[in-house]
Amino acid sequence: MAEKRLVVLGCALYLALVASVAAFVYRWNLPAPIRRDRVVRLASPALPSPRLDEPIFGAPLYRPLEPPSGMRLSVIREPNFTAYALWVRDPRRVEIVETRYPGDVGETVEQFVNDWHAVAGVNGGSFTDTNWRGTGGLVQGIVISNGRILQRASGPESIIGFTADGRLISGTYTLAELRAMGVTQALMFGPTLVDHGVDQIQGAGDWGYAPRTAIGQTANGTVILMVTDGRELTGPADIGASLGDIARLMISLGAVTAANLDGGSSATLVYDGHLINQPTDILGERYIGTAVLVK
Repeated sequence: MAEKRLVVLGCALYLALVASVAAFVYRWNLPAPIRRDRVVRLASPALPSPRLDEPIFGAPLYRPLEPPSGMRLSVIREPNFTAYALWVRDPRRVEIVETRYPGDVGETVEQFVNDWHAVAGVNGGSFTDTNWRGTGGLVQGIVISNGRILQRASGPESIIGFTADGRLISGTYTLAELRAMGVTQALMFGPTLVDHGVDQIQGAGDWGYAPRTAIGQTANGTVILMVTDGRELTGPADIGASLGDIARLMISLGAVTAANLDGGSSATLVYDGHLINQPTDILGERYIGTAVLVK
């Protein structure tokens, strides 16, 4: 009986040993557990807004050696446009010039400024843009530059100009009348916006809203050259100015005389070697027939 018990105990110990060895071998060969990360669903990040290319305009080739004196630039922000007003204390510094290539091609305001070594300039008067090619070489109407008659006309025209003593004139005149008045700078455009301090435009005027260029003069002789933006170039609130807007703005700045120059895609202001506004022409600055410069 004792022998049987010893046999049973030996068998049990043997089986336990085999089971222990089998368990050890099994654990040794058991594959590593698969680790699973918790998936958290997040909203996709917003796509970045596209970057718009900045307008590229050529830098003037000429820049005055000294900073302009007797001049200052102010920026006026209106609900529907921004105006850039250049104040020129001495009106005798203002000159009207014509493209070097009349009948062929015009020049940009930057080129006018460079050619004449001026310190500032805006676009001037009327020209024929044949087939909308933007060449600007066919100047229209009377043009007088520093007392020299460059373009003539047989009848009265809407004239903007200066007399020899620096008085701004705006109205309908013949060449003979301009000579009798001692006008030394003149070009054709309009209409008159302010006369003797009185607004000459009814309401908004008849030309809608657009980029504008205008010229005015205060009672003490200071000339105001003004250019505005428009055509939603900088956003939907930037629609441009009406003639009435410019007339009232000129009066608020103290102008007793003011007149409208060519606007739209021609509207350009260059000052102290910088292009101040952003012309709305798809090619940048437009080629024009005449310019108003400050020497």
